[in-house]
Amino acid sequence: MIEINEVRNIYDLYKFIDFEIKLKSKDKNFIAPLIIERFLYIKKNPFFEHGKAKFFLAKKGKEVVGRISAHVDYLQLERGRIGFFGFFDFIDSKDVAQVLLKTAEDFARSEGLEKIRGPFSFNINGECGVLVEGFDFPPYIMMTHNPKYYDDIIKSCGFQKVKDLFAWRVTKKITDQKASSLLRSIWKSSQERFKVVEITKENLRQSVKEAIEIFNDAWSDNWGFVPITEKEGENLADSLKLVLDPKIAFFAQADGKNQAVCIAVPNINEALKNLSGGKRLYDYIKLFLRLRKIRSIRVMILGVRKSARSKYPYLPFFLVGEVIKRGAERGYQEAEMSWTLEDNERINKIIHITGAERYKVYRIYEKEL
Repeated sequence: MIEINEVRNIYDLYKFIDFEIKLKSKDKNFIAPLIIERFLYIKKNPFFEHGKAKFFLAKKGKEVVGRISAHVDYLQLERGRIGFFGFFDFIDSKDVAQVLLKTAEDFARSEGLEKIRGPFSFNINGECGVLVEGFDFPPYIMMTHNPKYYDDIIKSCGFQKVKDLFAWRVTKKITDQKASSLLRSIWKSSQERFKVVEITKENLRQSVKEAIEIFNDAWSDNWGFVPITEKEGENLADSLKLVLDPKIAFFAQADGKNQAVCIAVPNINEALKNLSGGKRLYDYIKLFLRLRKIRSIRVMILGVRKSARSKYPYLPFFLVGEVIKRGAERGYQEAEMSWTLEDNERINKIIHITGAERYKVYRIYEKEL
């Protein structure tokens, strides 16, 4: 018999976090998150200023066999009465997955919602989706990883794919070999048109505030959009303090105004590989020693103000080219650009002509209630 228990205390929350690590520990490509980071992410997340969530564990006897969260984001309700589920992990069992999903569905119904969508932790601005392609590669920072059976079981529980998200991989070698002559011409001609303004630790909080303003403007018409709040921006600024590299986090300025933003960060998952989630003191020593040896980056935020798009149609090309060039100059060997919507044809085409390959696909599911 499967028993569902709501997470009500620190001990339950530890089991909730640790279940993922235990479930996936035999997968050589899984990167265990730091348990303390997960505690803070769940307990202190600014999401709770505009949403609420409940967390559940599935047990068979004393053994934890699954977990899920169910949440409502009041900012999302302006676009539709849709609830979310997330932090969804389970053993290879439809019965376990079905009971957990039903628990999340019941929460959404109790909030008067009409659909449930996910997985999001906590919304589309957090960690998103179930990996359905690209299992042979480890995840980048703030990207998910899961066993192959998730997709089939979730669909068998009455959920349908609503959107796929793409992750793109590029290296300097690939760019040198495959970037189109058109793109190279655009990059070269754009150097004089746009001024790069780096995001530094000294201007970090104000810069992130403006970056979020540009992001919210640029992404507001996209599927699933939920605005990033000022408090969430401050939280992002705080989280960037340790890893910020100003050479790969910058604005593109024209006419004396920041018209676009690109924020890439060193891929900390490189340093976390083969650690136990911080269960041993030695994990932190290893992590500290590895931080300066990171050779990959993730491009997390890329956006152009709507008002600048017609005047500067090649600005997205400049951003992508500039971050690749600057990353290579800093000694990074590889970059992931993630994620993009499957039907965002313009940005996907821009990324593709850099020579980048679409190497992972993450799936979002939905169900009518």
